[in-house]
Amino acid sequence: MLILVTASASAALAAACSVSEGNAAAVRTDPRGRAVIMAPRCADEAIAAVQVSDAAGAAVWRVEGGGNEFPSIFVVGREPPLMRETTPLTEPLDPSGRYVATVEFDDARPDVDVVFATEDLSIDRVVDEDGNSRSQREFFDEADLECVGDFIWVAGAIGLVFVLAVVAGIVAGFWVIVKVLRKAKRQREQEATPARPDLSGR
Repeated sequence: MLILVTASASAALAAACSVSEGNAAAVRTDPRGRAVIMAPRCADEAIAAVQVSDAAGAAVWRVEGGGNEFPSIFVVGREPPLMRETTPLTEPLDPSGRYVATVEFDDARPDVDVVFATEDLSIDRVVDEDGNSRSQREFFDEADLECVGDFIWVAGAIGLVFVLAVVAGIVAGFWVIVKVLRKAKRQREQEATPARPDLSGR
């Protein structure tokens, strides 16, 4: 029974953790024509680095940091607060060039890549990691819903583990009580059985 409870709890926690891998990122432009990377994150997520690479895979701009106090919006070519620019942008992005924006997390979560060309971007709409175009509000609203869903999964997993632990405790306690009662019953039966007379004559 305890083995079953342990296995069930592990499965519940594994399922809760696996749903947190749905990270998202998107790119748009600002009024000055610069590419803007958006990387919404949940409370337990931390962005380790944000990078823009050219079609050959070479980094043309990169910022790094750690922790979860960093912004979720990054203007390419500008160093964000609390992060450091490790690869400065030396020249503006080619409007017709193809680039890859990459958001790296500081844990086991997978990186998120967004392929874009600045000439295809606009101020009021974003292009996400799947190549879909939508408004910035819709993009952030969906990311917020995913964070809430992750929280519900984790809270549910924790609640399930707690319930299973309580059930296991009740079963274990009942088993101990039954064992004690059986032992006491056997002892009373032994005491009530009359002793056999000694016929050896000794």
